[in-house]
Amino acid sequence: MFEEVHDEKKLVTIWLSRAEAEDGSVRASLTPLYERYRQKKYRVAVFSSGAENLTDATAELLRHARETAARASIAP
Repeated sequence: MFEEVHDEKKLVTIWLSRAEAEDGSVRASLTPLYERYRQKKYRVAVFSSGAENLTDATAELLRHARETAARASIAP
């Protein structure tokens, strides 16, 4: 688990490996962290590793963004 605190944005990002994300005790250990930052009025975002191929998923995301931008540029 990797935790990043962005005080200027009042944001905390938590990065979990796939194994950590699937481990109920790790998920339960986040509850006090949520409460601590909620009291400070911070937003907490938890990211976990996926099962997809990163290269393929990134290529698909870029393709979709390109298509969306192209559609927006020809819309009336």
